[in-house]
Amino acid sequence: MPLSPPITVRPLTTAAEMRAGVEVYRTAFALSATDPAVSPRLLAALARNAGSVIGAFAGDELVGFTYGFLGSDTSTVYHYSQVAAVLPAWQGRGVGRGLKLSQRDYVLSTGVSVMRWAFDPVRTQNAHFNFDVLGATGRWFTRDLYGVEDSGRDPGMRTDRLIVEWDLIDDTARDLPRPAPAGWGEARRETGGDVLLGMPRDWDALVARDPGAAVDLRDDVAAELTRLTGEGYRAISCQTCDDHTAVYRLRPSGREG
Repeated sequence: MPLSPPITVRPLTTAAEMRAGVEVYRTAFALSATDPAVSPRLLAALARNAGSVIGAFAGDELVGFTYGFLGSDTSTVYHYSQVAAVLPAWQGRGVGRGLKLSQRDYVLSTGVSVMRWAFDPVRTQNAHFNFDVLGATGRWFTRDLYGVEDSGRDPGMRTDRLIVEWDLIDDTARDLPRPAPAGWGEARRETGGDVLLGMPRDWDALVARDPGAAVDLRDDVAAELTRLTGEGYRAISCQTCDDHTAVYRLRPSGREG
């Protein structure tokens, strides 16, 4: 699918491109020069050993990249997408979608048909992209996956993550109604069994305005997602319902479509 403005999406191959990928990562996640980031040597090793290291270029400028590697559990072999980073000026312009679709094509070419990755559930724009744009499903919740954040956008906060699974073969469209407003951090059961969970549309604005309220809300969201995923619910959508609120839709396992 062509992007606008035109973007070239292809594997990163040279040492200079690997280093450029690291700088995109630092910029996208607001890391300083001394904060930990992905290593160019790691990217080069992944590229040579069945990993995906894919970049989006505007002319000669790298404006986004993604990388991943093979993973497995007791029942599934999957490609784990560790990160997809896009420069702030290029976000919301189709770059992330182009990267994910290119990564999907690569993974399918290896004979694997499932991808997984983790994201912070308070980032509702990411949730909307994962569920409503790509068609992935949020299956597991892990509290404080990486330990307390000591760099980047949320210093001092827990690194709670929702684990996403994307079936790369099943492209059945989801026809979901727009949710009614729901209180932040409050789960509300709909007729039919779905559960709606309200979230702030702009997490960074809440953190800037009232850090204490943001910490309390993260606790509330973690408690609800722990309970719901433990009961077999799967996140299938996250849509905005007004200027301030986005709402997750979670559905019992077996009814993800």
